[in-house]
Amino acid sequence: MKRRTVLTTVLLSGALLATVSPAGAQDTADTAAADRHGARPWTADAFPAGNANILDAARIDGRTELAVGSRRFGEGRGNTYTVPVAFTRGTGDANWREIALPDGLGARTVDSDGVGGAWVSGNKAANGTTIPVGHYRDGRWQVRNAPAPEHTLAAGFTGIATADGPDDAWAVGSYEPDDFLTFYGLIEHWNGTGWERVATPELDTDYWTLNAVTATGPSDVWAAGAIGTPEGWTRPLLLHYDGHSWSRVAAPDLDSRYGELTQLVAIGPGDVWASGTEEGPDHNPQTLVAHDDGTGWTHQETGIGAGHLYGLTRTGNGVATVGYRLDNGRTYQPIGARLTPGGWKPLDLPQSVGGRGRTPRSVVEAGGRLTVVGIDNPDGTDAAGDPLPPTPFSVTR
Repeated sequence: MKRRTVLTTVLLSGALLATVSPAGAQDTADTAAADRHGARPWTADAFPAGNANILDAARIDGRTELAVGSRRFGEGRGNTYTVPVAFTRGTGDANWREIALPDGLGARTVDSDGVGGAWVSGNKAANGTTIPVGHYRDGRWQVRNAPAPEHTLAAGFTGIATADGPDDAWAVGSYEPDDFLTFYGLIEHWNGTGWERVATPELDTDYWTLNAVTATGPSDVWAAGAIGTPEGWTRPLLLHYDGHSWSRVAAPDLDSRYGELTQLVAIGPGDVWASGTEEGPDHNPQTLVAHDDGTGWTHQETGIGAGHLYGLTRTGNGVATVGYRLDNGRTYQPIGARLTPGGWKPLDLPQSVGGRGRTPRSVVEAGGRLTVVGIDNPDGTDAAGDPLPPTPFSVTR
């Protein structure tokens, strides 16, 4: 199965190769609109000046949030390059501040280690055989290298999660072997002293990737992504670890759909959520949310409709998810919803002022408040004719 589509191309660029998102943005936000269901209005939080493509965020303890991504430098395709960036703030602070990353550490995904620190990782080191994984705690970094598969063109992690404290963590992603247009999922485990590759299920395809991982404990770990089909499209993919081995999970309500899963959140055993995008030959992307209640996975109607979902978080009485849809083929419209005891309610995320709109990438809950981070997309090009780089945004309610 070598034929690829727009969806798989986006998947690969987000998972392994590029960290530059669609056209960049204006660092302004419309914070006047209040939620039409009576919630307090969104307020804008400040990032340091400059461009940055925010890709993920997490609450790493009761006081601290961490956001990661990349920044573009240079003009022109021959001179442009990106470097990883990270920002932190206290949960009561309005402003984010940038923190230095260790040399060589990618910053595509972040998650708490369960004891006040965080794991951060991204792509394989340039011309290297390892994938650096950073551990951040009390303002200090330690880098632990995970083994990349041999003879790979690209490899990286797009999801990371703690299962049972700081000595039991999982990282998932994908790698491209030395074979054009072939991609396989990658799973590795931290045992307290080192990262090690873990055997994956045998899947009858030359294309499957993992985007997210979550766990309720050492014998209940979930991973999600996409698997290729003979038609050239992908279908949602779910894997489960039972404490001994990984296996593919049948989900009839999802397996019949085209698309991918991008995020996972575990509330507890028998209560796991996934979000992503349903998209196939009709090229009409629809938001996708699914729930496992311990008896199986079912598709959930959220009322969001068209678009792509990239952020998912646990809330005090449910979950919240965010993403975007492309209106009129040009403007990025932020979208999202929150599950409450009364059902799903729209988040009514504020749009940016000017430019080509706003693209949420992650949502974090802390102290009963939601923070949504992502990028604003400016309109125009630089001196070399390339799209202007994105600027970060953060709003809290």
